[in-house]
Amino acid sequence: MYVTIFDALATQFAPLNRIPRLKSFPPATRALIMGIFIVVFVLLFGSLAVFTSHVCAPLVVLGVFTGVMISKLLTQFLAPRFQTLITGFIGGVTTGNIGAKGASLRTAIRDLGDAIKDLVTTINPGTSGTSAYLDQAIIWSIWIAILTAFVILATNAYYANEKSSPVGNLTK
Repeated sequence: MYVTIFDALATQFAPLNRIPRLKSFPPATRALIMGIFIVVFVLLFGSLAVFTSHVCAPLVVLGVFTGVMISKLLTQFLAPRFQTLITGFIGGVTTGNIGAKGASLRTAIRDLGDAIKDLVTTINPGTSGTSAYLDQAIIWSIWIAILTAFVILATNAYYANEKSSPVGNLTK
């Protein structure tokens, strides 16, 4: 596993060093704590979007949270060289050369959003009035999650290539 930008930022905040760190717990306890936290957070913000009239704001927060979780996993387990190659590839992709692949990605995300919306309306039939708003909000949430993960991955790759930064070093 590698030192990530999250680890570097956590060591910079002195007030956070006084509270018990997640790394001080055994791995099974850490997994349980993080698993419960992720499930509660996703259910809380997902239900806020479904059961209130404000659909977009909770799903945008959920998209950012999901993107951060995905990027944490990617930066922790992928080598910095591989992260650099991924961000270089993504930086070279433009709308002109993406062609049909962009349309297929857009279609796949729209289909995933429709499947989530159908599942939500099946679970709670009372949301059928807000399903048009829910459809677009889910698609925005998925795109925000993807973009957040890519931005954090690119930032981590940048700091991993700096000689003075501990980011990208192997953990002990």
